[in-house]
Amino acid sequence: MRTSIKVKMIVAICITFFILFAIFIYTMDGKVKESVNLLNVNLTNQLIDARGNQMSYWLEQRKIELEMMSSFIINFEKDEIEAREYIESIHKQKSDSYLDMGIVKFGGYKVSCDGTGYYINQEKYYKNALKENASFKLSEPMEKNGEKIAVMLYKVGGVNREIEFIYAEISLEGLMRIASRINVYGGTGEILVKNNSIHRDGKFFDANFIQENPVVFETDIKSARGWSLNYYIPEGNINEINQEVRKFIIIFQVILLLTVIMLLTVSFTSIIRPIDQLKGLMKKVEDGDLSVRLKTNRKDEIGSLITGFNNMTEKLERLSYQEKEMKLKIMQEQIKPHFLYNTLDTIKWVAMEDNTEEVISLIDSLSTYFRIGLSSGKTFISLDEELEHIDSYLRIQKARYEERLTYSIHYDESLMEYMVMRVLLQPIVENAVVHGVSKMEGGGKISIYITHKDETILIKIMNNSEIALNTLEEINHALKANRKTEVLKGYGLYSVNHRIKLEYGEKYGLELQAKSGWTTAIITIPKIRRENDYV
Repeated sequence: MRTSIKVKMIVAICITFFILFAIFIYTMDGKVKESVNLLNVNLTNQLIDARGNQMSYWLEQRKIELEMMSSFIINFEKDEIEAREYIESIHKQKSDSYLDMGIVKFGGYKVSCDGTGYYINQEKYYKNALKENASFKLSEPMEKNGEKIAVMLYKVGGVNREIEFIYAEISLEGLMRIASRINVYGGTGEILVKNNSIHRDGKFFDANFIQENPVVFETDIKSARGWSLNYYIPEGNINEINQEVRKFIIIFQVILLLTVIMLLTVSFTSIIRPIDQLKGLMKKVEDGDLSVRLKTNRKDEIGSLITGFNNMTEKLERLSYQEKEMKLKIMQEQIKPHFLYNTLDTIKWVAMEDNTEEVISLIDSLSTYFRIGLSSGKTFISLDEELEHIDSYLRIQKARYEERLTYSIHYDESLMEYMVMRVLLQPIVENAVVHGVSKMEGGGKISIYITHKDETILIKIMNNSEIALNTLEEINHALKANRKTEVLKGYGLYSVNHRIKLEYGEKYGLELQAKSGWTTAIITIPKIRRENDYV
């Protein structure tokens, strides 16, 4: 049994690959460990800096809000009551950011928005604010009602001799959550203020964690002087990362090897695959699908073969369309002389009654009917012309049936520019006249409604004659199957439905409905603006 060239080449490449892989692992092991450690440190520092900036941004936003409130009080010369009302309105809007807000009078008397007050002149943050003459002061963390908070003071001053500072209490729980939710290499984060942890009682680590020799990453919270974010990663976790990187390299090399094998297999099958594709497409052509094409950019013999196949199917499709167009023209020719004899007979009887004006009107209607019906052999005409054609037909029938026939046409003006197949409505309206109006002693009504939905035009032709339910079901079944059966007498319903499906596709066509003594024929066709849109 001989081994193919393809198999020999793949085996040789695999052996070479494994030798190079072993050399690579041996050489790179030490360098990878050093590089990975450096990369881990840099990435972790970037993450901790980002979290510190997030905390700083949150505190800076609070400072800006207090600054804006101070400027408002100064610029609009608010007194104590007005200032408290203004601060209270802000507090309601920002209740998720501030636990309490108020003002501090000169002398250190703090008044909350609800009117309660007490002296804070012995508080360290207040004394420091006065001592430093600071416009903004953030206190060290403190505990209130079991929750870690900090106090912000923003100086008002200016011409206002009643209010010294705006007072705001903020919860530190959100900042503490940011620190505790950092999840990198199984580490732990905390916030320090002057090297003291703000997390509860300050006992943040247990003895086991300290024994793991954690590596410390630190960044300052710039908006709060003396505040910092520390993150601790056990040294063993970082070593585990190095092992994971080694595993990743090995997995990557294996994947690379499999990829090379796959690419080799693909390259050897580049000749067989397009031939198999052509075989599948030829099967579709045999089944009647002439729209299939095989895209290719190849310039070799296989490319020439594919190009020849595409040219062949394109020619076959064009010939199929020409055959379809010929069938449509033949069917339309069957429609042209259909009711000419009855119309001439009606004109004769009207002329015998010496009704000259009505004779002229009938001749004009007949002329319009055939002028548009013939339309120089065109397959498509505008919907406006089609309505003019059906109106001329109904005027002729009105002269014949007189008061026994009433009709109305309702349409959307925006649809008049769209193209429809010539003589689309006349066979359906004729059915309504012959099988409905002519058989009703009291006469009948015909109403035509033309609407649209998305990219579809809906045409409803209604007449007030009834149709048996079983007959309706048989007709719709035949129309859906696009078969001319006994129930579709003559050529009218079948002709229209078949022409629509032949021209536009199977999802369009004709359907009958019966409800409340009315029979409705519903035609669905696509919106097209040019005759070749659906070629």
